[in-house]
Amino acid sequence: MPRFKLVSVLLIVFLVSSKLVFAADEALTWRYSVRPGDNLIHFGRAYLINPDDWKLLQKLNQVKNPSRMPVGSILKVPLTLLKQGPAEAEIVQVSGNAVLQTGNTSRPITLGQKLGPGASLVTKENSKVVIKFADGTLTTMASNSMLTLDTLSIYSGGGMVDTKLRLQQGQAETQANPKHVIGNTMQIITPTAIAAVRGTQFRVATDATSVKQETLEGQVALAATGQEVAVNKGYGSFAEGGAPPSPPIALLQAVDTAQLNAVFDRLPISFNAPKQTGAVAWVGKIAKDSDFNQVLGEAESKGTALNFSDIPDGQYYLNIRAKDKNGLSGYDATHAFSVNARPFEPNLITPLAGKVLRESRPILDWQPAADVTLYAVDVATDAEFKHTIAAAKVESNRYQLVEALQPGQYFWRVASISVAENGMEDRGPSFNVAQFSYKALPPKPDISALRVNVLQNRVYVQTSPPVDGYHYRALLNNPFNHQSKIWVGDDLQQEFNFLLKEYGEQLLSIQYVDTEGVAGPEAIYTFDAQPR
Repeated sequence: MPRFKLVSVLLIVFLVSSKLVFAADEALTWRYSVRPGDNLIHFGRAYLINPDDWKLLQKLNQVKNPSRMPVGSILKVPLTLLKQGPAEAEIVQVSGNAVLQTGNTSRPITLGQKLGPGASLVTKENSKVVIKFADGTLTTMASNSMLTLDTLSIYSGGGMVDTKLRLQQGQAETQANPKHVIGNTMQIITPTAIAAVRGTQFRVATDATSVKQETLEGQVALAATGQEVAVNKGYGSFAEGGAPPSPPIALLQAVDTAQLNAVFDRLPISFNAPKQTGAVAWVGKIAKDSDFNQVLGEAESKGTALNFSDIPDGQYYLNIRAKDKNGLSGYDATHAFSVNARPFEPNLITPLAGKVLRESRPILDWQPAADVTLYAVDVATDAEFKHTIAAAKVESNRYQLVEALQPGQYFWRVASISVAENGMEDRGPSFNVAQFSYKALPPKPDISALRVNVLQNRVYVQTSPPVDGYHYRALLNNPFNHQSKIWVGDDLQQEFNFLLKEYGEQLLSIQYVDTEGVAGPEAIYTFDAQPR
């Protein structure tokens, strides 16, 4: 277990008669409120180690008559004179990976587990432990924290509780002495600070060289290097590197979650934190319950977005805080949201966006998705899929359109479908949409009017004018001599000619070609070329 050098920094809270008291000796004194029938002699028998020390109390408190004391008056009793017994702490909440560490061994922390002095607790990632002490104080350990229970004592038959904790790393939030019992003491010792609290709620975050403290309720005194500041509710302070504590700094208000996304249909999920004056970073965690006892993920971001990667489908809560430039966290905000991103959407392969297809019944391909039984394929003439021309469920990752397309623009998407044992289908999202166009191939030319005239060794061809938007492409083959592409001509019109290399039977292939250079089916004209 790491060892730390304790720097002289003192963080103290006392709530006595609505005044903040900074005297260190107050932490060693029980302030007992006199009740009807009390007297010093009976008090000594009930509460003091040595019953005869009531005489010391008489002198210390200037009590004239030890047999009679004014009801409601305060009797100051040094802790050194009081009877003392051991107290227990109890684990009232635990989630994630949290262990009780003893030497080189560790074992999981369990709900309801009783702890005594010397117990060391460690929380890992996405974990939380809540400890309840004898006076009802609750201390919540955040993830990646280490806490040791140094002292757990009950003074005076339960009339006063003394608790000392050592936070060696990480963060702890404490709601101390909720019943506001006068005299109860609690200290949280860090490598650079000691927090002694009564009846307040605050956070402490520490590493080996600094401490950051935020007061949520009550008042806190932070002292270091002989200087001291009072930190009221809604303010924070920090001390680092042996420097004095900073003047109180107003905590940032709770993040406005009104504009945060409440439904996520794809991963990763991202919350765009709203602009907030003074905020330079955001800290968030996600849990299945609003008390954040089942934490699934934690994240911190200095950008505008707070991202979480792998969150299962379901209903969740986000706890989010803004941080200022000093690293002080503001007040908490909670935001409810849901995730419905499974089964995962497959990646589209072909046709990709912008592709011009020439097949009237194209084949659509996509990448298979894990743990998927079926795929839902949609093809529409609009990006919103209000005018669907094809909708099908298929088992493979390929689908060919049944009906021939008309020339125009189309959109397609695919959703994964998982099927439960009872036959219920769960269709995932389909945000990936690809657009393609269909343009028909040029038609087969009509060569009924085609005429060929061979003069000496040149062939002259005359046919019908090409249809608007097309030109002719022609090539000559001589199957008798097993020769192909003897001549190739492109961008041809109604009349063209070419040099004949050999006589005999010839095959002239003619195609329409459009402005994009795509050719249609061939029309074959056969003629016999003889010398003249």
